[in-house]
Amino acid sequence: MLEKPEYGWSNFQLPGTKSYPLSYLDDIAVDWLEETIHGLEVMTPFCVKGFMEPGRVLCLVSYWNCHIICEPDEREPFVPGDVTHEISHTNMLEFCTILCQDIRENLDEWVSFTDYFGDEELFNTKKRKQMMEALLSRLEELIAKRAEDFGGNVTFL
Repeated sequence: MLEKPEYGWSNFQLPGTKSYPLSYLDDIAVDWLEETIHGLEVMTPFCVKGFMEPGRVLCLVSYWNCHIICEPDEREPFVPGDVTHEISHTNMLEFCTILCQDIRENLDEWVSFTDYFGDEELFNTKKRKQMMEALLSRLEELIAKRAEDFGGNVTFL
């Protein structure tokens, strides 16, 4: 879903969708982990975003599908064709599981993905890695807790 970050970029792709290049201008790993944690805690759909320079990708993670919306980064009203919409049959639990695996596999690269321009007060690598490991552990706990919610004949209201 998220490729290993390189030179401030990571590609995002879900099954059945195009690939979207995401910039370091968004703190993808931390922001997305926080959103997924909240979504699983309260069992409600959530949205993650990324900046593509230019343009923005929004991924609405619902219970049974993900909706990817790609829009320009403009203040003017959109015209038909400016916005694209794709759907991936990836459920909320699958999205969270894959995200967790992708970030954990390349944790050091995700720790340094966002650059605070050398300001050690804003960007302490050791503290940032500890914080991200705590987020990953919390997400893994929630994935295990919610697994049965996505099996059998479960319906979300």
